[in-house]
Amino acid sequence: MGSLKTIQARYTLIFIVFMAVVFLLTEEGIRHFVTPKLKESEERLVLNQVSRISENILFELAKVEAQSRSITQTVPLLDSDSIDRVVPGLVDQYGDPKVFGGGIWPLPQKRSERDKHSTFFHRDASGKMTVNTYWNSAESLRYYEQPWHRAGMQAPAGRCAWAAAYKDDASAQPRTNCAMAIMKDGAPFGVSTIDVTLGFFNQLVAEKEKEIQGEVMIVEPDGKILSNQARIGGEIVLKNVAELAGQSAFVGEIRDGLGKIGRESLYRHEYEGADGADWTFYLQPIEGTPWLLAAALPTHLLTQNSSEVLRTLALIQVPLVILLLATLLLALRQLMQRLHVLRANIDSLSAGDADLTRRIELRGEDEMDAVGESVNRFIAYLQI
Repeated sequence: MGSLKTIQARYTLIFIVFMAVVFLLTEEGIRHFVTPKLKESEERLVLNQVSRISENILFELAKVEAQSRSITQTVPLLDSDSIDRVVPGLVDQYGDPKVFGGGIWPLPQKRSERDKHSTFFHRDASGKMTVNTYWNSAESLRYYEQPWHRAGMQAPAGRCAWAAAYKDDASAQPRTNCAMAIMKDGAPFGVSTIDVTLGFFNQLVAEKEKEIQGEVMIVEPDGKILSNQARIGGEIVLKNVAELAGQSAFVGEIRDGLGKIGRESLYRHEYEGADGADWTFYLQPIEGTPWLLAAALPTHLLTQNSSEVLRTLALIQVPLVILLLATLLLALRQLMQRLHVLRANIDSLSAGDADLTRRIELRGEDEMDAVGESVNRFIAYLQI
């Protein structure tokens, strides 16, 4: 404690402690007030980026819906034979490779006296539209009793009812279909369908994973996976998240989030990844579809802005503190030097053979000069 006996040491210590408190309060202020707002802002940016997948999906599906709408509006104007000639062109009117096939599925006795009288075309291995008559055969199920047909009949006019993803022998790629009601002369006639392969999901997901430096997946509410995932690898489309939850913390979050997404439009959760780092998970519906979009990214990416703010403040504050400390030390040094001069003058006056005609030299009008002036007046009094 001996080093704190001097005024200079005490004031220097007080200044250093004061600046340390300012640093701590600044850091805590950023942590509790600035960081949450920056993180919220970053989350909105990330969600906007991820939502572009939804926008791309909706754009592609809107084209299919418009295509299906043209079928439902054209078919009621045609006789039965013309339907078989016109439907392939309507299904393939855009030449879109992800449109696997499509057709019309009339209700019993609506197109002819037959119960099953559908017209369906799909792409063969060469990409050419080929007729498929299986659903009109005696061994096939009644297509008008299938869930996709009933959903199409119940869908709002001009809107698609999207079927759950599936895969059959007709195509190696998983697909869904848009079922839309056909009305003829004001009465229900049947539904039109357009089958859409889901392979384009994989490209959208892969691009977005690179962009956000995280993980993305598209799933159905029951946990069926609709897109592959780079970190898992292999073909996982149509598998269920419950099967893969043990292989991936991200997939495990999807499994857990599916039971909670119904209560809110966005489910958010933080978890520890396999790498030991903290991750932030999001799950939200893709509006206008029966699908959900899941995304996760390292949490530090959401807080890096606040860290940059702290670094920037440090880069600004540290040089300023050093400058202030140097200025304070210089001022204290000059003050101490003047005190030493004053003390030397007083000591010489108090000596036994002091010269009472000698006066303390004054250089200005500050407090130190005021003390010197008082001493000079006291010496003058002693001369009387």
